[in-house]
Amino acid sequence: MPKVMDYMISPYPVRIIDPKLDASMLRLKSIRIGQAGHLPGRTLFRRQVVFSHWAMVYIVSGSGSISENGGTPQKAGDGSLFFFRPGCSYSYGPPPGGSWDEYYINFTGSRTDEWLEAGLIAGGSVFQAGGLHGLADFFEEVLELMDGGVPADADRAALRLEAMLLECSFAVRDHPRLWQPGALQLIRGDLEACIYEQPDLAELAAKHHMSMSTLRRLVRSSSGYPLHEYVHRLKMGEAKHLLLNTSLQVKEISGMLHYTDPFYFSRLFKKYMGLSPQLCRSNIR
Repeated sequence: MPKVMDYMISPYPVRIIDPKLDASMLRLKSIRIGQAGHLPGRTLFRRQVVFSHWAMVYIVSGSGSISENGGTPQKAGDGSLFFFRPGCSYSYGPPPGGSWDEYYINFTGSRTDEWLEAGLIAGGSVFQAGGLHGLADFFEEVLELMDGGVPADADRAALRLEAMLLECSFAVRDHPRLWQPGALQLIRGDLEACIYEQPDLAELAAKHHMSMSTLRRLVRSSSGYPLHEYVHRLKMGEAKHLLLNTSLQVKEISGMLHYTDPFYFSRLFKKYMGLSPQLCRSNIR
């Protein structure tokens, strides 16, 4: 397998395999591995990079950080695993004077929708994969399969990728908080930004590269509430704030929060807040 020197990336030889196989020669049409590589001693820090594909990245050793769409940087180090999502912006790598040992695999295809739905891939967060034995060996196997440029081996590599993602998902199931906090924080922020609007939940799901069922599952697993109830609760929390801190009428607050029927709004408020809007306001006076 060829090793090349690229001192912009690392002071050590790096391996980058990109066979550019003709898609018509592959048996598996729904998933395709593009580039795969091993960057030992990586020193390069990249900023605001947008990818057109998914990528799985594994940090064997070293330390650094990754941030998605300008969010708070998350620490990455020995045993860290994370995913790049297509269309998102990333700043990532080791700090000045530091380094890390990195494996990565890029992949595309319609099957990624199924993987998202099943929870095999997710963006927005870094989690520890130290308990998953053989990850480095798995990446080495994929590199070897892709190196020859043989279509059958590229199909085998795609199957190996799916098998490893399945193993990762089992580990994540035991530690769900390691998988989802970054994505959930972004979703919650978007939902809170829509309190004074009628949120387009399908558009929100598409923005985060997930199906509606995945969005529902993530919100329910983190909050304990179904998606639409969670949205109502956010709006009722804001309604309570307006009732206690302004002189706006209930009908005005209802309209501001995109409830056209004030009576329906009042029923929802009592359901989630435990008392009527009028009683809520009178209790503070």
